[in-house]
Amino acid sequence: MARNMKAAVMRQHGGPEALTVEEVARPVPGAGEVLVKVAACSLSRLDIFIRDGMPGRVIPMPHVGGCDVAGWIEEIGPEVSGVEIGAPVLIDPFWNGEMLGEAYWGGFSEYVAVSAQGLLPLPQAARFVEYSCLPTAYGTAYRMLHTRGRLRAGESLVVVGASGGVGVACVQLGARAGAHVIACTSSEDKAARLRTIGADECVVAPDGQFGKQVWNLTGKQGADVVVDFTGSATWTQSLRSVKHGGRLLCCGATTGFEAHTDLRYLWTREMDIRGSDGWKTEDLRELLGIMAGHEFDPVIHAVFPLSRIQDAMRELEGRTCFGKIVVVPDGVQAA
Repeated sequence: MARNMKAAVMRQHGGPEALTVEEVARPVPGAGEVLVKVAACSLSRLDIFIRDGMPGRVIPMPHVGGCDVAGWIEEIGPEVSGVEIGAPVLIDPFWNGEMLGEAYWGGFSEYVAVSAQGLLPLPQAARFVEYSCLPTAYGTAYRMLHTRGRLRAGESLVVVGASGGVGVACVQLGARAGAHVIACTSSEDKAARLRTIGADECVVAPDGQFGKQVWNLTGKQGADVVVDFTGSATWTQSLRSVKHGGRLLCCGATTGFEAHTDLRYLWTREMDIRGSDGWKTEDLRELLGIMAGHEFDPVIHAVFPLSRIQDAMRELEGRTCFGKIVVVPDGVQAA
């Protein structure tokens, strides 16, 4: 007998109103898969891109989004070993070259079927809301700063767009690494909050013109490392903020992919421009260990029930949030 679940279903691309919470068939885990009961699913910009529709990417409808999921193993499919029903897990949302919530139905639901290879055991059956924040935001930030950026203690780090999910993660992880963190943001209120999570100095630039302030704060030398995942709107300012021999790191471009590069800055400052693409499973394992030791706690902006998925999306798109927004299935206790 088929069993049902609640899910935020998208039947066509559009705004937040394109997501409606409906009763649909609960997935059945296939070979090599497990069924996870969702405790929490954090939102990311990718969820918006998928909902809006991306050029060249066809999403079969109906679809359920949601990339970053923590929960409990509910059922175990054929050809799976080494896992137990009821075990708390974090899902690595990227496997077989595709993303959960994009190529596969995701975590804006009560249950999700995933590859058993994408499961990471959680050290405790609690803090699911916080654990769900790790993959897309903190995993991306960790790989960019450490694996690709080779950030070292004592270096100066500029984070552009510091109050969003990845930005907040960069501030926290940069401070943990012993860097001198300069956070660029759009308001004094956000700057005050950034100082509480590790920013040594803040640049408030609602117009995006942060370069001159960064230049002055670094003694007119520029920063060792500049993180820019905003793209076309900020790229020129970021180039001007890098010191001689420094690194400019990029993991995305939320305001557009085509950015102007004044090549004079590139060669005269002998800087490196390094791309960083998401995360690897080993990055998530490192983060789980760090978080289990309470060396940092993911910053949560708000938690919404699944029934208010549209409000959660609007909050994220309004760019007023500080940290991560998380959706929890109605009735689930996921603190």
